[in-house]
Amino acid sequence: MDTLRLGRQVAAARRESGLTQVVLAAKAGTTQPVISRLEAGRVVPDLALLDRLARAMERPLFLVLGAVEPVTEDERRSRIERFIGTEVFDPWKRRPTRAEAEGLRADGIQPRA
Repeated sequence: MDTLRLGRQVAAARRESGLTQVVLAAKAGTTQPVISRLEAGRVVPDLALLDRLARAMERPLFLVLGAVEPVTEDERRSRIERFIGTEVFDPWKRRPTRAEAEGLRADGIQPRA
């Protein structure tokens, strides 16, 4: 379950209902910090809480489990950059063996001038 996506859905439904976090919390029998953490995607709410929130907002919440969403090329690149940084790997910098150099050239990867 994508807790951030669920939190954003709850936040959007709350705003569309014209409720503040404090008012929603009171109507659902919880506290404002719980609503804040949920909307920020920092907690995994139980189904009972989600049901109380939906009833308090008088609108349904939809929860999809097990769905695999495709990752765009831009998102993939962003994730890689967050993990390893933006430095470009140059296989020629590590002085490849003769066999490795032949493989690189066969793949169209030439040494930089």
